[in-house]
Amino acid sequence: MATPLRVLIIEDSEDDALLVLRELSKGGYEPDYERVETVEAMMEAIAVRSWDIALSDYVLPRFSGMEALRIWRQSGFDGPFIVVSGKIGEDTAVEAMRVGANDYFIKGNISRLVPAIQRELKEVELRRKKREAEDALLTSELRYRRLVAAVTDYIYTVEIRDGSVVGTYHGPGCTAVTGYGPEEFEEDPYLWYRMIHEEDKQRVTEQSRRLLEGEDIPSLEHRIIHKDGSIRWVRNTIVPRYDEFGVLAAYDGLIADITGRKTAELELGLRSAALDAAANAIVISDRDGRVIWANPAFTLLTGYSPEEIVGRSLGILNSGVHGEEFYRDLWETIRAGKVWRGEMVNRRKDGSLYPEEQTITPVVDEEGVVRHYIAIKEDVTERKRAQEALLENARMACDMEFARQIQRALLPAAPPAATGVNCAGRWVPAAHVGGDYYDFFPRDDGSLDTVIADVSGHSVGAALIMTEARSVIRAQARSGGSPAAIVGSLNETLYDDLTRAELFITMFYASYRPASRILTYASAGHNPPLLYRRAEGGCQELDAEGLILGVRPQVTFEEREVRLEPGDLLFLYTDGITESDNGSGELFGVGRLCSILASRHGEEPEAVINAVLAELASFTGGRPPADDICMVAVKITPSSG
Repeated sequence: MATPLRVLIIEDSEDDALLVLRELSKGGYEPDYERVETVEAMMEAIAVRSWDIALSDYVLPRFSGMEALRIWRQSGFDGPFIVVSGKIGEDTAVEAMRVGANDYFIKGNISRLVPAIQRELKEVELRRKKREAEDALLTSELRYRRLVAAVTDYIYTVEIRDGSVVGTYHGPGCTAVTGYGPEEFEEDPYLWYRMIHEEDKQRVTEQSRRLLEGEDIPSLEHRIIHKDGSIRWVRNTIVPRYDEFGVLAAYDGLIADITGRKTAELELGLRSAALDAAANAIVISDRDGRVIWANPAFTLLTGYSPEEIVGRSLGILNSGVHGEEFYRDLWETIRAGKVWRGEMVNRRKDGSLYPEEQTITPVVDEEGVVRHYIAIKEDVTERKRAQEALLENARMACDMEFARQIQRALLPAAPPAATGVNCAGRWVPAAHVGGDYYDFFPRDDGSLDTVIADVSGHSVGAALIMTEARSVIRAQARSGGSPAAIVGSLNETLYDDLTRAELFITMFYASYRPASRILTYASAGHNPPLLYRRAEGGCQELDAEGLILGVRPQVTFEEREVRLEPGDLLFLYTDGITESDNGSGELFGVGRLCSILASRHGEEPEAVINAVLAELASFTGGRPPADDICMVAVKITPSSG
């Protein structure tokens, strides 16, 4: 079931807003949204309802993302504010994060949007729970003042004869404490004993033994089972009466219901244990800021033990980073009885500085006068590091996206217009950049050269080597040499760089002469392209002997020829296609590729490529490719020959 999400979209483009909404729906959300593009519309939207998150463009015709951020924060919304823009530089993005934006994305690259929203909504929930805990702590003192135990005492008498109980009398107050009336105790002298909690009977029995032996016994606190089944705590105080022979004849007792006190003690004990065990530092100070109590987490955070800090001002932690105005604003806030929340940099006992998020809650008496302050301190060093890492990742993502755009620009913008062929190519990198490459080179004599190559790996290094290889390939192609000569020259030129980079290149280079319909080709260890023969109705692989580029210098590459006929389809590809798996270890393989060519050979090359990508996505379940994908389709037309 989709998760409801109230989204305020600050965006002047309805199309861009719809793209974001579609991404949210894909991520499992059911967005309830409103799109605004002016200050007035945003303020009206905020006034009439609550929102979980704001997604804002950075630049709008009559508005700006930073102004929207200011309005969002001033309105009291704690939800995330994320910038989604196509026009934002690194410095601007960093400034947006500094003033309160939770994250930012470049339009067209919002695949991380849903995980970012999930992360920020979890942070909102954590902050909400923290505020609730702080509010509960603020009201705890008032709550405990209301725990005024209404002491209900009553007197009872037990008559003893020959060491045994012969009668009991319980005063009228017994009903409120035990649930039983005086007459029920008179009818059953052992009713009181049966009411004693099983875990306390041994202690009560031992007290009775000592009483019969003439010892003075102290008051005893124990539990009884009320008539309604509930457990009550009582304090039993006994005064013995002896006959003229000094034999115990009876004893009078006073029963006090102490359930309220015991419950309060238990709660206080649990709260004290919780405060001691809390991960965050908690400090209680008087109205002048002198420390009364600090939990163990405070010592771990600051290095000061309770003995060193009790009675001293928390000013001992002052780092000197904040000015007088900062502390003046803090004290004015808490002395007015308001809660102060903020971040500050403090100094540990060892002199090191650390950032902390602090909440200071005033505690007031019955007349509303501030008597104490409770401060909760959290070390946010790791969070700051994570934010810095996030910014660094964001900057790197921008750089990588720019590199991707540059690498894509190095590929053919469109297939060349060549006699006797229709062709198309496609490049799909596994990461932002990749090591796969294809190109077309029309020659002056009407021939068309086609190349496809694959640098090992799909990292930035592979992309850089491929960029260098492209420059060399283009220079060699203009020289007019044969495919084998061009591949051999590339190996000599690139050998040193490939060796230092510990990379290698596989390549297939082909030259087609429309006049004779002859395709001449050479291979440097590349997977053989597929040639679908229309007349034969099947595929054949075009292979030629040749070592991978970069393994050793002075390599001789075999050159082969094949005659093509109208309707034939030549398909060049990298192993990112055939080695894709379906998650169960099964590979896409050459067979599936041949089947697609057989069923689609009558279509245009661009349609054939689209069919391959669609079948590949279905086979892999839509998972992102693990390796770069590159392919070229060349269809021979009747005008050849």
